[in-house]
Amino acid sequence: MKRIRLSVKLLLFCSFFGFGVLSAQKHEQTIKDYVNSEKTFQRINPELKAFTIVNVDPSTSLKGDVVGIQQTINGVPVFGSSANVLIRDGKVLSFADTFIKTYPSLVKGKQNAMKNSLVAEAAKKFNGSATFKNSEGKEEPLKTNLVYFAKGGELILGYHFNIQEKGTSNVWSLIISSDDGSVLYQENTTLSCNFHDDAYEHLPTELPELKQDTPAAILPAYIQKQNSTINKNFVLAPDNASYNVFAFPVEAPTFGNRTLINNPWDLTASPEGWHSDGTNHYTNTRGNNAFAYTDEAASDTPQFSPDGGAGRAFDFPLDLTLAHQNYTSAAVTNLFYTTNKMHDVFYKFGFTESARNYQTNNFTNGGAGNDPVLAEARDGSGLGNANFNPGADGTSGRMQMFLFSPASARYLYYNSPTSYVSRTPVAATAAFGPQIMGNPAVTGDLALSTPADACTAVAAGSLTGKIAVVTAATCGFAVKTKNLQNAGAIGVIQYHPTSDQPVGMGGTDNTITIPTIMVGKTEGEFLVSELTNGVASNASLKTDAVYKDASLDNGVISHEYGHGISNRLTGTGSGCLSFSTSNEQMGEGWSDFFALMITNRPGDNASVPRGIGTFVSDQPVNGGGIRPARYSPDFTVNNYTYGRTNGMKVNSSIIGIAITVPNVHSIGFVWASMLWDLNWKYVDKYGYNSNVLADPNSGSARVLQLVMDALKLQPCNPNFIQGRDAILAADQARTGGEDKCMIWRTFARRGLGVNAAPGGLNGLYIGANQPAPDLSDQVEDFTIPAECGVLAVNEVASNSKGISIYPNPVKTEFTIKTPSGMDLSGITTVSIYDFTGKLVSSEKINLNKQNTVNVNTLLKGVYMVKISSNSIDYSQKIIVSK
Repeated sequence: MKRIRLSVKLLLFCSFFGFGVLSAQKHEQTIKDYVNSEKTFQRINPELKAFTIVNVDPSTSLKGDVVGIQQTINGVPVFGSSANVLIRDGKVLSFADTFIKTYPSLVKGKQNAMKNSLVAEAAKKFNGSATFKNSEGKEEPLKTNLVYFAKGGELILGYHFNIQEKGTSNVWSLIISSDDGSVLYQENTTLSCNFHDDAYEHLPTELPELKQDTPAAILPAYIQKQNSTINKNFVLAPDNASYNVFAFPVEAPTFGNRTLINNPWDLTASPEGWHSDGTNHYTNTRGNNAFAYTDEAASDTPQFSPDGGAGRAFDFPLDLTLAHQNYTSAAVTNLFYTTNKMHDVFYKFGFTESARNYQTNNFTNGGAGNDPVLAEARDGSGLGNANFNPGADGTSGRMQMFLFSPASARYLYYNSPTSYVSRTPVAATAAFGPQIMGNPAVTGDLALSTPADACTAVAAGSLTGKIAVVTAATCGFAVKTKNLQNAGAIGVIQYHPTSDQPVGMGGTDNTITIPTIMVGKTEGEFLVSELTNGVASNASLKTDAVYKDASLDNGVISHEYGHGISNRLTGTGSGCLSFSTSNEQMGEGWSDFFALMITNRPGDNASVPRGIGTFVSDQPVNGGGIRPARYSPDFTVNNYTYGRTNGMKVNSSIIGIAITVPNVHSIGFVWASMLWDLNWKYVDKYGYNSNVLADPNSGSARVLQLVMDALKLQPCNPNFIQGRDAILAADQARTGGEDKCMIWRTFARRGLGVNAAPGGLNGLYIGANQPAPDLSDQVEDFTIPAECGVLAVNEVASNSKGISIYPNPVKTEFTIKTPSGMDLSGITTVSIYDFTGKLVSSEKINLNKQNTVNVNTLLKGVYMVKISSNSIDYSQKIIVSK
């Protein structure tokens, strides 16, 4: 390996570093001047104007520096109170903040000599450890940060730290009071993309978000140690490498074939290629940006990573008709390729070292470094899932990819009586306990539990050697299984209390050693009836299914990596996409959007609906995927508007306590629907290119750059309105507002117009199925600024010009006017929504025979009428006045 001394480049790096310090000092005065002159800050207490600069990110696309600042009181950071400021030529162009502007009624708390004990008690409560191993392997107390936490109008001094829950993927961000150790704040920072949203399911991993500075405890010692000696004075020529992978834009095996590619890195983003970190040269799937390996033992440590030899030739066989054990090297290679490719592509759009990206060696370009993505294939902690824990800058992000059961997977086989053998019940598996896949069959007689729901202790020995049959209702799935295990059961069949469609069972308990499945209501009640009547039966829990490997699904991998991008770019880069602070957390939306953009195919257009996760969901390429609808600007395919976010909530739990929280996956889907519409508007104006790096002036590249820039400009914990405003601010900074009206029309079309309002933003309610008023008070609006036209709803597609609704206001019916010569063949759907976005009427008509619609049943008020067919896509606001 040849070392190349880049003296000129190094001098530039060093001068930039020196400039960064001076620039921060200069920016500090610029921001102080702005805060002291800005109207929104003029009347607040001077103490609330104090801040520290936490990051400076030079942005080529925004033509200035994005400066991150943190509000402080008495020199102590105020948790969640920050601002992102765009500065150009000594002037503030954009200032998005979450500063506290009303002085607290009380500032209380003081440092506590018993801090370590308080931290240890809190860690125990969340089933975590109060220590971590340093680079020498010695135990040290968890690293904590001193912060003020706002609660009930007061500021409470607290210790902020992260702990990993034992036996799970959960990493909890906690703030405890410095006085008594009481928990002021808790959030699971592992963003889980579990695809099951059953209303009664207990899914602690479905509490997606990130939180503040993850301690070194989450970064393995073997990573920490190697990072301490990185040589930053040289850049190494890349090691040649080749990979047989599903190369972008191929989304997954169902979308296309693998390709053998050579040296696919971008030298600007990865100047030493993908297998060197400035000190070490790896021949396995490890390098500066990522380390990909299997973790079937669910130990969060490397189990296996394929080795390409001295020539780094990662060309391994892949036969998807065989069990996954036959193509492990090919799967991990694909995971390594896609993770690195995401790094390189998004580096070009601003996810650089100073923007807190994921790299071991940052080449003196700013940022903390020492944080490559740890990409774990075939994680053994469950099935049918994928997750990402972003970590703060300087802490590795951890991506966990699971295996997925095919739709045809069978887990329950009856052995006797003979009349049962032909039954083939559909079943789903649990996230806890051993996975049935690859394990010996569990065979035993079936038996009922006493008590019938197994929510309390079951008599010891009463189920020895039996497979227990029990309802899935009343309490947590894992609770039932643990009680049945204690009674001697060797397996558990839980049945759905209301549906014949079983769901995957969430929950965590690393002491469970027996398998659990769920069957539907009818099958479960049949077994209960038979067993109650004394019918002896025997069954086996096993499977012959060939599983889908998420490490081969570039869409899912891109989605997970996207969580790292959105989290690191928003606010302070940590703790600023919290569902509990803002129930409109759009992280799932940005991740979907990134996955869609990176897998756009040549020849695609706005008329091609896109699903997410079709491969792992065992669906065809045009399947519905895992979202409420496919992504499309066509309202006959996807008519979701901002008002539809009302009522999107699910049940979950925190350390066994039932809670009601936002359904972040569905809420994010609505946000991504808006971004996907915006993509096609940019394509209409500037042209399409499936390769976003091929032409920076294409609409495809422009809209991706716009969204990336907006992430940097939005405040901590943004809502939909603030996310929209950040996109407008990014357009203003980059083009002077050239596309402002196009952006307004696109968002207003889906209800995010001028007068849209988020309502309350609290996102966590204690107890299951809570009313959760803040999750149902969003108000949509379809108007745009006067300078952009009259109403956004009158902005129609070119194929809908000349259409209108009259009279307006309406009394009992309205007429749809269409221009002569328009194709009116086929069925036209006329949908009417109230101001909350609720569908109140839907009628299918033939416009050649009928053009009037009766609204006699509607109450007085404002409604949105959407008219759609193969040739029409039109919306108009109407007023019903009686």
